[in-house]
Amino acid sequence: MVRRCLVTGLAVLALTATVLPGRTCGFEDPNSATMQRVMLNVVYPNALYVQGAVDEALRAGMLRPAHFTRPGDFFALQRTTRNLRRFADILADGASADLPAFSMVLMGPVLWTRFVPGADGLAAETHVAAPLPHGIVVVTDVPALAALVQGDVSGDRAIASGLVRFYGESVEIESLRGALTVAFPSQPDQLGLDQRETATVSK
Repeated sequence: MVRRCLVTGLAVLALTATVLPGRTCGFEDPNSATMQRVMLNVVYPNALYVQGAVDEALRAGMLRPAHFTRPGDFFALQRTTRNLRRFADILADGASADLPAFSMVLMGPVLWTRFVPGADGLAAETHVAAPLPHGIVVVTDVPALAALVQGDVSGDRAIASGLVRFYGESVEIESLRGALTVAFPSQPDQLGLDQRETATVSK
């Protein structure tokens, strides 16, 4: 336990040292995100797999070009911030039990958000320098977030396809995974695709 806390503390310090000098993300300075992604993949092993999953989901038609931001889009940060807050509202509304506090990083821009439950729901503190000192870290990316909040991808599909990855204590991860599945259910037009994907995997 002491070792885990030490490793977590060192991870937060490393991330803070990488990000703090200007508190910029990839939306503000695209060149700043490259080294930050490398550091993330060291602290959270295989976190970069999320970006591969995003590319695969686009090829498979699970994600659409509309879910992605475009170079030169001056409103990308504002739109993504709205999606993060919408994500918090939907997750809180759909949760059947108390949610744990957690942090989320969007791999493309390396944009950190802290989600903390409270009396008024799930507060989203966006554009922070580093994750919470303790708790789960959720790794995903901008297109997956957009697809989730727009109801185009269910929580189950996002998790199963690798668009969302979790790091932390297994009990808290299972709690958050369950909440994500309930809050972002499959839509009617997704059910057939979900069944075809399941059948393909089972062969």
